[in-house]
Amino acid sequence: MILWHLATALFGFRWVFRDPEADLRWLVAGALAPDVIDLPIGALLWVGTFASGELFAHSLTSTVVVGVAVLLLTRRGSPARRNLMVMMVGWLIHLLSDGIWLEPRVFWWPLWGWSFPSEELPFWQGAWARAGSEPWRWVSEAVGLGYLVAVLRKADPGSPGKLRRFLRAGRLH
Repeated sequence: MILWHLATALFGFRWVFRDPEADLRWLVAGALAPDVIDLPIGALLWVGTFASGELFAHSLTSTVVVGVAVLLLTRRGSPARRNLMVMMVGWLIHLLSDGIWLEPRVFWWPLWGWSFPSEELPFWQGAWARAGSEPWRWVSEAVGLGYLVAVLRKADPGSPGKLRRFLRAGRLH
């Protein structure tokens, strides 16, 4: 659910923080990070072992560990800390938009045990089965697409200057 995660991260960040100076490229990175980390692990490394691509990076523990590492390893007020904290907000919004708390063995990993939910179907076959049986996935992607199109139209990406500014500085307006 790529578009859904991008849209919820952008909406949530803009609604709560209202920070026009934030580099939204880091927000996008954070919004995609849990899937970029977990999907290769679940789909490629341990094929047929896990029920979904929601593993370590979808746990609150890993998010807190990475966030604390950012705070400990960066200087207060530095651009690196600011950008990495924006990334962590995107990561947390990803967990929220996945509703991952409904899967406590993943969300509270390793507090509720070291194992993740497993399934008999290989990952990709299970993914296709889930995609066909859960219309919410398609509805949420459509909502995400609609929101992103509305934001981009408002930001006027047709203007080369604004698109260049977003790619260079991560700002929409």
